[in-house]
Amino acid sequence: MKTVTAIGLVLGVVGSITAAFLSPEGYLPGDAMVRTWATAKDRPGDGKGNRSWVVGDVAVRSRFDAVTGFGIGEGQDGKRLWEFVPPGRAQICGSARRADEGVLLVAYGTESSAAGGGSGKPAAPGKGKGCSTVLALDVKDGRELWRVPRTVSDGRFPGDGFLVAGGDLAMVDHERTEQERRAGVSNGLLRAHDLRTGKARWTAAVPGTCGVREASVGKEQIYAVLGCGGQDTDDAGSGTGEDPEMMAAAFDRGTGALKWNVPIDARRPVALEAGVGIESTDPFVLRVVRSESGNSGETVGAYVPFGKDGRPGPGIEFTGDYGQIDAAEKGQVAVVGERLYALPWIWSKGRNSRLVAFDLKTGEEVWNNELDEPAAGLAVRGDRITVLCEWSTQASAITDLVVYDAGDGEELDERHLRDPAPSGYFFEHGEQIIVPGTGGDRAFTAFKRW
Repeated sequence: MKTVTAIGLVLGVVGSITAAFLSPEGYLPGDAMVRTWATAKDRPGDGKGNRSWVVGDVAVRSRFDAVTGFGIGEGQDGKRLWEFVPPGRAQICGSARRADEGVLLVAYGTESSAAGGGSGKPAAPGKGKGCSTVLALDVKDGRELWRVPRTVSDGRFPGDGFLVAGGDLAMVDHERTEQERRAGVSNGLLRAHDLRTGKARWTAAVPGTCGVREASVGKEQIYAVLGCGGQDTDDAGSGTGEDPEMMAAAFDRGTGALKWNVPIDARRPVALEAGVGIESTDPFVLRVVRSESGNSGETVGAYVPFGKDGRPGPGIEFTGDYGQIDAAEKGQVAVVGERLYALPWIWSKGRNSRLVAFDLKTGEEVWNNELDEPAAGLAVRGDRITVLCEWSTQASAITDLVVYDAGDGEELDERHLRDPAPSGYFFEHGEQIIVPGTGGDRAFTAFKRW
C-alpha cells in the first residue's frame, strides 16, 4: 500500500512539473490557443498604408498595390476569394474600414512624383492625377458595384478619413479645384452616395470655408472633424475672423444639413497641426493629439466624447496615474457604450501594462487592473474584453491571451498560444481570433481555443 502511495506521489509530482512546462507553451488542452490556419505568405512590401479588417465572413487586406478578400467562414481557412488590382500604375490610396451591408469602398489614382509623398509641396503638372477614383466592391466576391470620380486639387494622396461607409451611405470628401482654391470662396465637398448603387444623395453643408479632415457615419448623424481658419487648401478660412482651429461637427443623416459645429476644446483652441481623429462614432469620441515627446515617449492629448447635441464631455488624458496610453498604436483603446477601455503602459524594470475602464460621462476610472504581462492589444465583444499579451517585459513575442469581465475587470480565462501571434491588433470572429500580419508577412493568421 505504501508503495502504491509513493508511486502516486511521484507521478503527481512528475505530472505537475510536466504541466508547468507544457502549459506556458500551449500544449495542454483547456489551457491553449492553437493556430487553425494562415493565409499564404504575402508579397514583399514596405508595410506602409496596409489596412486590415473583417466584414462578415471575409477578412480584407488593403495595401498600395491591391485589395484582397480572404474567406474566414466554415471550411474556408483563409482561402483567397478575390483580389482587386488598380489599373496601370495606379495605386490604392484609400479604403473605408467600416464597411456595412457587404460593400467595400476603395480609392485609387496616380501620385505625382513631385508631391513629395504627401510632403505638402505643390505637384508639377502632368506628374500624377491624385486619388481621383472611388470604387465600390461586393465584399463577398470582389465584384464591382459602382464607381464615381473624386475631385482632386493636385497629385498628392490624401491621408485617412476622406472615404467612409456606414449603414446605407458612402461618404466621399472631395477636394477643392485649383480655381476654387485661388478664389478662396469654396470649401471641399462632403458628398453622400447610396452604398449599393452609388447614386448621389446629398452634399453636406460644411460651415464657412472649413475643410473636412475626417468623417464617420453614425446611426442618427454624420460626424466630422473640420479644420477652420487656416490658409492651406484643406483648412480654408472659416469666415469668422477667429484664429485657426480644429472643430467637431454633426450633419443630418438624411439631408446633410449642419446640426452643430463646436470647438473641440472650449478653453484652448486645438491647432490645425494637431492629430485629431475619430476614435468612436456611437458614441462620438475624438482622439486629440496635441504634441509628442520623442525623448520621454509621452504623447500629450486626450480622448474627448461629445453628446448628440455637440456638448463635449470630460476628456480622458493619455497620461495619468494609470500610465501612458499609446494613442497612435492600433488595438490600445476600445469604446463600447458609455465606457472607454484602454491599455496604458508603465515602466518598472521593463514595460508593464494596465487594463483600465473609464466612464465617458465623468472621465473617471471605473476599475484599474495591473496585468501580469505587457499587453499588445485588446478587443471588446459583448461583456468580455480579450487581451493579447507578450510573455515577459523583455520580449515582444505575443504568446498569451487573457479574457476579462468588462463590468468589473475580473479575469475569466487565460490561454497560451502555441505559435506566437504576428501582431497585437486582432478581430474576434465566432470562436476564432483573426490576427493581421505585418508587411511581407502572412496577411492573416487564425487561432482558436483548445
